[in-house]
Amino acid sequence: MSKKSHIQFGDTTITYEVTRSERRKKTISTMVSLDRVRVLAPTHTSDRELEDLIRKQAPRILDRREELKRRPPQKKFVTGETLPYLGRDVHMNVNTDQFLRPWVRFDNGHLWIDASPDRGEEERRELIHKAFVEWYRHQAADYLPERVENWIPRVGCNTEPRILIRDQRRRWASCARDGTLRFNWRVMMLQPDLIDYLVVHELTHLIVMDHSAFFWELVSFVIPDAEDRRQCLRKTERLLPLWQPSRRLEKV
Repeated sequence: MSKKSHIQFGDTTITYEVTRSERRKKTISTMVSLDRVRVLAPTHTSDRELEDLIRKQAPRILDRREELKRRPPQKKFVTGETLPYLGRDVHMNVNTDQFLRPWVRFDNGHLWIDASPDRGEEERRELIHKAFVEWYRHQAADYLPERVENWIPRVGCNTEPRILIRDQRRRWASCARDGTLRFNWRVMMLQPDLIDYLVVHELTHLIVMDHSAFFWELVSFVIPDAEDRRQCLRKTERLLPLWQPSRRLEKV
C-alpha cells in the first residue's frame, strides 16, 4: 500500500510516494525520476522519520532531476544518430528494406542496421532496440572473457570464473559466491579502461566478497588509478543514452 506526502523545499514542492514492506528490515531507499519520488521503507518507519529524510535529501533529489533533464534523449534509431561502443560515438546507418527482422553489424567504423519499413514508428524502434541489445550482448560475450583472462593472474585469483552477460537494471556487474561473474551488456558502451576496472573489481570479489578497506586496497594495488576510474564511470553512466523511458526511477 502506497501513501503520498509532500514537503516544501524553498520554492519547490517535492511530492513523494511511500511504500512500506515487511521484507525491508533496516534500509530506506529513495528513488527518483523526472516526475516521481518513491521511498521504499520498512513497515515500522514513521511518517516523521521519512519526512526528515526527504528534507535532508531534497538537494540531492533536485540535483538528480536536473541530471536526468540533461541526459541525452532516447534514441529514435535513425540514420545520423550515434551509439557508444567501447567509449566512442559510432554513427548509425539505417537501411529500410524488406527484412523480416532488424540485423545489426559493425563495419568500417559504422553501425549498420537493416530494418523493415513495413512497421509503425514505435514498433520499428522497439525491434531495432532489441536488435541492438542482442548485438551488444554478443560483443560482450566475445570481449569480456579475454579481459577476465588477462586480469586473473594480476589479481591473483585461483580459479577461472564463469561469465554471464545479463540485462541488470542497476548494476554494471556482480560476483556471486559460487564464483560466477555477471556483466551488464551495457559495459560495451564504456571505454576499455573502465571495462577493465569493472573486471578487476569483480575478480577481486573472488578474494574479498565485501567492500571493506582491504577490498579497495587490493583493487588499487592492481589498478593504481582505480578511484579515478570509479569516478569517471559514475560520470560516464549519466551521459549514456536512455534505453528505457526517462520516467524510470533511479536511486538517490
